[in-house]
Amino acid sequence: MDAIVPIAMRWMHLFSVMVLIGGVVYARFAAGEMADRFKPMAYVAIGAILVSGLYLFLSKSSHPAHYQMRFGIKVLLALDVFAAVVLYKKGKQKSLTRAAIWGAVIVAIAGYLRWITLH
Repeated sequence: MDAIVPIAMRWMHLFSVMVLIGGVVYARFAAGEMADRFKPMAYVAIGAILVSGLYLFLSKSSHPAHYQMRFGIKVLLALDVFAAVVLYKKGKQKSLTRAAIWGAVIVAIAGYLRWITLH
């Protein structure tokens, strides 16, 4: 019973990242433009990422060496992705390309941070 909230937060974080980054990748490489109908979903995903990410970060009692530095880089890149999605204007594919690339980098950093936390 104690694991319900942490598991729900991790699930919400991962699902929200999939929606946001998946939507950006689809908009850039398949559709060519971000649909106006995607923006409200992106806003919800960004909010869920921020809430669940803060919970997951604060719920850890200790972090391995250099964790905060890499986590800070990940957060700054995520803020750039959020800004690219929120400020997107039609015809600005470069911002979607940047957001898609940073999204892949963020996922790689997150995987590494998870690995060093477990080992």
